[in-house]
Formats: sequence, structure tokens, C-alpha cells
Amino acid sequence: MLALLMLLFPLWCPSCAADLQPVAGERYRDPQGHFEVSIPWPKGHLRHNGWRLLSWKDVDFVLWDQKEGATIVVDVTPLKEGEDLANLTRHLLIAFERKQIISKDIEQVNGREAVKTLLEAWVESTEIKAEVYVVRGEGVRYDIIFWAPLEVFPRKVQAFHQLLLGITFLQP
Repeated sequence: MLALLMLLFPLWCPSCAADLQPVAGERYRDPQGHFEVSIPWPKGHLRHNGWRLLSWKDVDFVLWDQKEGATIVVDVTPLKEGEDLANLTRHLLIAFERKQIISKDIEQVNGREAVKTLLEAWVESTEIKAEVYVVRGEGVRYDIIFWAPLEVFPRKVQAFHQLLLGITFLQP
């Protein structure tokens, strides 16, 4: 359900969420202390680059480009012992309609094993491309997601990759 809300919220309610401010300059720390992330643009240039920090209920970090329809989400959820990252990824992808998996790989994100999935799908009436990482932490999983309309994806995915390089996991 959370995945569905994350995907559909920008399409439904672009003005409902309040802007957040970075906690320390260009870094944001989630309220539970699970991660920090560097925003990949100099302070004050966030809006210039089209991105807005949003506050979504029950979602830890959201960057949204209203003009282009691109979204970056980092969310932490409890992880039951023994849960498999591949199964968790499949569950997260349920929110995407008519999905076509382009690739699924095991990669490293800041030294941690992650299942990376690249896919094309539909959200409402918009065809999108998404890059999804599911990373295991101690007792939690990190869902790190970027999606954008197909024609926008190539222009905006580099910003996501910059953000991904700037994530720091604060828990073992």
C-alpha cells in the first residue's frame, strides 16, 4: 500500500505537501536516524534544478520535480528476520501496473548488498521508467526509488545516481 501511495501521490496532489528544509546544509537525516543523504545540488539550487523536498506522511525522504514528473523516494521500513531481498522487491513492485522488468541485479549501495531493479510500467495513465533499490539494514530495509515518465527518465536519472552516491546508512 505504501508503494502505491508513493507512486500516485505526485499525480494526485502536487500542492498538498509542505516543503522540508535540509537539516544540515545539503544533508538530510531521517527522523529515526537510519540514514543521511546529500542533496546533489548546492544549497539554494534545489528549486533551480526543478526539485522540491516534500513531506509525505509515513515516508522518510521525497524529492519531486513537479515540472518533469520525476520522483526520488528513500524510505525505511521494519524488516522481519529472514526476509529475502528479492521477495521484498517483488512486493514493492506490486504498485506498478503492466510492468516489464528490464533488469534485476545485485549491486552495492554504500557497501551494502542491494537488489536493483530497472523496469518500465504504468502509473495511472502515465508510462514510466523506474530504478528501484532494496537494501538490507539491521532490522530494517531501505527502499530507494526513482521514477519518471519514459521521455524524462534519461534527463533526470543522473540526479538520482548522484543522490544514491551521497546516501550514508547510520545503522549496522
